[in-house]
Amino acid sequence: MLLLLSNCDNWTTLYGTTTSTNMQSVPPLLLLLLVNTTAGFLAPRPLGKYNVTLTTGSLIDYTRNDRYAASPTPRALMLSVFQPANCESTVPVLDMPDKVAEYQGPSLQETFNISANFTTLFLEARLSVCPDHPHSCSSRHDFPILLFSPGYSIPRLYYNVLASAIASEGFTVITVDHPEDANIIVYPDGHAVYNNASILDSSTWDYYPRAGEASFVIDQLNNATAMASLLPHSGPRPFPTDRIAMLGHSAGGASAIPVLFLTHDNTTAPDWLEAWSQLEGPKLIVRIANTTHETFSDVPTLLEAAGQSTADFADLLGTIAPAEMVRILTTYTAAWMHGAFAGKEGGPLLEGHEPGRFPEVSVLMKGNF
Repeated sequence: MLLLLSNCDNWTTLYGTTTSTNMQSVPPLLLLLLVNTTAGFLAPRPLGKYNVTLTTGSLIDYTRNDRYAASPTPRALMLSVFQPANCESTVPVLDMPDKVAEYQGPSLQETFNISANFTTLFLEARLSVCPDHPHSCSSRHDFPILLFSPGYSIPRLYYNVLASAIASEGFTVITVDHPEDANIIVYPDGHAVYNNASILDSSTWDYYPRAGEASFVIDQLNNATAMASLLPHSGPRPFPTDRIAMLGHSAGGASAIPVLFLTHDNTTAPDWLEAWSQLEGPKLIVRIANTTHETFSDVPTLLEAAGQSTADFADLLGTIAPAEMVRILTTYTAAWMHGAFAGKEGGPLLEGHEPGRFPEVSVLMKGNF
C-alpha cells in the first residue's frame, strides 16, 4: 500500500484545466441519515482539536462523459466533505449507505478469497459528527483543502475514519468516488454505478481520469452556486483555492505527485525511484512495519470498534494496532501539509529524528529538506 501526497498549487500546469460553466450540483445526501445511538457501533472519534461536520453530495461534469456508459452520460462524482468545526456535541451517522455496505461483503470475499463477510460490519458502523444544524456548530471555509482519491475499486467510504481524523487537525478533507472505478457508487437518487474492470486495459489506466476529476472538483470549489448546492448549510460561499493538496491510497496516491510516500514495503518500485529523481522539492519515503496494502483503510479500525479481533485477518490487514495506524497516518499527513502550506517542510518527525515516537515507522529515503 502507499499513501502519497502532493502540493497542488500548480495543478493546472501539470494536468490542464476543466471549465466550470457547464456544471450542476445534485442535492446532497444531507448527513447520511441520522440514526439511533443504540444501533450499531461507533467508530473512534477523531483526536484533533476540532470536531468534524460531514456532508455528502454529487457534482456533475457536463464537459466529460462516462467512458463506458451505453449512451452519452455526463460524469457524476460523489463526494464526502469533512470540515473542521466547533460543536458542543456530536451525533452518530451511518458510515455507509445500506446499498454500498451490502455490496462489500460479497465483493471482498471474491477479491481476497476469504470466507468472512464484512457486510454487517459496514452496515452497523457509525461515525461521530457535528449535527447538521446552522446554530449547533460552526464550520469554517478558511482551512487548507485536501482532496482524497481512493485505491482502485475501493469506495471513498472506506476512508471515512481517516478523513475525519485528518480533518480534525485543521483541514477540509474531500473524498471522491471515481465512476466505473469504485466497486459501487450510490447516488442521491438511489441509482448505482459499478466497477468496470476494462479500465485496467488502458495503458494510462485510470490515473488521467482521476487527475481530471481532481481538477474539476478544484474548479467547483471556487463556484459559489455549486457550493451552495453541495453544502446548503453554508450558503453560496466558495472555498479559497490557494491552499489545496491531493493525497490518496494506492492508485489514488499514484494520481498525485509523490512527495510524501508511506508504504508497507521495505523496498520501492523502479517507477517510484524514477519519479523520485525528478522531484526537486522536499520529499520523503517511509515504511510502516507490520502493515499490508489493506491496512491503509478503515477496515481494521472498524473491526476493533465492533469488538472483533483483527488477529484472524493478520495476513490481509497486518498486525499493527488500528488506533496506532490512524495516528501515524494522521500525524504524518498533518505535519507534512501544515509545513507545506507554510513553506516550512520538514521538522524532527518528518526528518526521522523522533524514532521513539512511532517505532513502527522507518525512513527509507529523504531529500531536499
